[in-house]
Amino acid sequence: MSYLYFVYLKLIIMHKQRKLMLITAGIGAISMFLPWVQIFIISVNGMHGIGILVFLCFLACGIIAIMGDQAKALDKTMWMISIIVAGLAAAIMLILFLRDISNAGVFGYGFYMALLSSIALLYVVFAFRVSGYTLKDGFESLKSSVGKTTDPPSSHDN
Repeated sequence: MSYLYFVYLKLIIMHKQRKLMLITAGIGAISMFLPWVQIFIISVNGMHGIGILVFLCFLACGIIAIMGDQAKALDKTMWMISIIVAGLAAAIMLILFLRDISNAGVFGYGFYMALLSSIALLYVVFAFRVSGYTLKDGFESLKSSVGKTTDPPSSHDN
């Protein structure tokens, strides 16, 4: 009982952006195990081929949502990473849908849940950002963050 109460308290204090990210990423991750293709009695889930990448995108957004100070919105770098990862998931799902739209009758409910979750995740990450965050600022923050961690080592003459 105490663990559930702890999780409940964490969800209460969590920022709206992070909470909605966690929910949509969770729904998306669960949808990967549900039927994506149904033909008569045969069904296949989304954990095959490119679906694994979509699952990893949902997983990454869920992890980002629980990292750091959960009472605050994502900082610019994490926000930009979330935009890229959620955008990748949404792009893959839209491409899969549009590529096989003539066979839409065989798509299972798991596919549609993953499609809607990926689009919703991208919307949530972008719409509930801190006011003043722009994509340009996000790229600059990401670029400076990557630049700090990949500085070339100094050469030492012995």
